[in-house]
Amino acid sequence: MIRSLHFDGFRSFPSRRQYARSQSQPFQVLELAPLTLLVGRNNSGKTSVAELLYRVLAGLAGAGKEALPLSVSGLPAAASFQDLLPARDANAFLELNIKFQVKDCQHRLEEILYLPSLMQDDLRPWARSIQWDGQDSLVPEGPLEQGLLPPEIPDRAAVQEAFSKLLRSSVWLGPLREPVPEIPQRKARQQNQIGPAGQNAIELLSEDDELFKTVSDWLREHAGFSLRWEKNLDLWRMNTVRGTARNISITQAGAGIHQLLPILTLAKWRQLRCGDVQFIDVVQQPELHLHDALQSALGDMFIDAALAAGQGVTVVETHAEGLLLRVRRRIAEGKIKPGQVGLYYVDDNHSGSSLRRIDLREDGEVDWWPEGVFLESFEEVKALRQAQRRRS
Repeated sequence: MIRSLHFDGFRSFPSRRQYARSQSQPFQVLELAPLTLLVGRNNSGKTSVAELLYRVLAGLAGAGKEALPLSVSGLPAAASFQDLLPARDANAFLELNIKFQVKDCQHRLEEILYLPSLMQDDLRPWARSIQWDGQDSLVPEGPLEQGLLPPEIPDRAAVQEAFSKLLRSSVWLGPLREPVPEIPQRKARQQNQIGPAGQNAIELLSEDDELFKTVSDWLREHAGFSLRWEKNLDLWRMNTVRGTARNISITQAGAGIHQLLPILTLAKWRQLRCGDVQFIDVVQQPELHLHDALQSALGDMFIDAALAAGQGVTVVETHAEGLLLRVRRRIAEGKIKPGQVGLYYVDDNHSGSSLRRIDLREDGEVDWWPEGVFLESFEEVKALRQAQRRRS
């Protein structure tokens, strides 16, 4: 399991070594907690943080012919390693310092990746230096192949297989989920996972009665309707039921429900079935098309999953103030400990993106808060009152 990722020189995050800059510029630091939250304004670099984490996971698993695979289970695609560098600048360096645990052993891998020239056909990254557990490793003369792990380390195959298993059990759930079909396609499902656009959620629900009931009960409590299977012409169809009204096909439900259902299914599946399984799930914009009241309920949903799935990590990229306030409230109430939640703010200014942790206290308060974030409602109310006073 990856414990922490220190990095720079990825997409909008500037490179410390570029143009012989001083290396006093600190690394960007992401320490993973069971529930890790990424917040920030649009286009600040939140997705880039989650994307690098997933590419590093795939690189440790050796899932490709390059150090950082360019295509990984639903990630934003990259044409070449150059696309991963700040402003696609081939003079930049990507630095990684990864701390992870395999079984009972702690390890640290440090690498500096770069492109030696754009004049060659092969644009896979080379290594400028590699360190394994603080010791220098052999640097290959040529592009790195078969992932990030040095070729000469002991038990390399076992370490790579452990990360391959972790990658297979992890889910990347993107910001736009597909509409949920009303009929599950059991024969078409090839894997026991939810896809990047929410694929397979209805199949999981059709095969697991307890999961289906748990999801339906959550929707009844928080959204005012439940789910029901109805058989029609030898096919089972998913319907929604509100009160005593007639059944309505899930295909006629609002867009917010279609965006929510794969996320809710994933969270409850982790809560019920994955307590001893390691995984790193990334969920983008779970609040999409949801009313504010449901956004707060998402906080409890993710907390329940994090507390039940003891060896898993859920990274949530969100703009939902209600979700964050609910998490802080539950910390103050003692339901979840501050150390079980990692809250990070991603900012963007003239020099590039930066990642900064916001520490949470036992009473749910924070040690600092970015200026102006989630104050839009307050500013609007203040402007409304000023306008009312002027008119009166």
